[in-house]
Amino acid sequence: EIHTLSALYESMLKEMRDAAGDAGEFYTPRAVVRFMVKMVNPRLGESVLDPACGTGGFLVETFEHIRQECDTVEKLAQLQRGTIFGIEAKPLPYLLCQMNLLLHGLESPHIDYTNSLAVRIGEIGERERVDVILTNPPFGGEEERSILQNFPADKQTSETALLFLQLIMRKLRRLPKGGRAAIVVPNGMLFGDGVAAKIKEELLTEFNLHTIVRLPQGVFAPYTDIPANLLFFQRGGPTDDIWYYELPQPEGRKKYSKTAPLPFEAFQPVLDWWHQREEGPQAWRVDFSSKH
Repeated sequence: EIHTLSALYESMLKEMRDAAGDAGEFYTPRAVVRFMVKMVNPRLGESVLDPACGTGGFLVETFEHIRQECDTVEKLAQLQRGTIFGIEAKPLPYLLCQMNLLLHGLESPHIDYTNSLAVRIGEIGERERVDVILTNPPFGGEEERSILQNFPADKQTSETALLFLQLIMRKLRRLPKGGRAAIVVPNGMLFGDGVAAKIKEELLTEFNLHTIVRLPQGVFAPYTDIPANLLFFQRGGPTDDIWYYELPQPEGRKKYSKTAPLPFEAFQPVLDWWHQREEGPQAWRVDFSSKH
């Protein structure tokens, strides 16, 4: 039965990915997912959410990551019960996410079939908040007017990624320790003005945006060539310093591609740098403390 389910999952996944990209959904390469989970380091006892979970890549990687510390039956039961949560608005990815998690050993996946943005973010309370959010929200998609009305009047935008960023900021736990997040965002979002600037100001004031990893071109091929960044932040600001790390292009080539994707080994220099940070050709620090 497991073999049959696995074969069905792979067939449906291939069909869906071949048709992807028209609504802003880009499937996140395994190497990127693994790096983000490793750096955020979700632990047993924490709640982890992907509010745009697609086929469940971040949730599966998180489940595998936490399972490594489950050396007793009680710890495995705790991991199964109240750790992994996802939300997905499209029926086929929702179904595939359930199958994916089941195949990896999560017995009763907590995946909601709904649009994460269909809640008034001002009404999100502490009970709805989580310790960790890992996600690659849709880029550039457009939401209905009724969805935009769930957001403050001065922060309504047609850029889906900006709506998800606001949702993620509200969904991170405040107490006893600020929740933390890693998300993928398009390059242009970091430099936008207007609504984007207001949302960024809130992010820098209320959160500690400590690290931005800039990905090279072609990482999301064949869906898009838009350059992307990984934002790592924690609730409880303000931001004093932002560290940037720019991953170089592949040696001898202009960019990564579908047939020659970004390998996890390309992140090794960032892994080595992460806990002992120094400025260099690929890394630099921006001081925000004087700007508050």
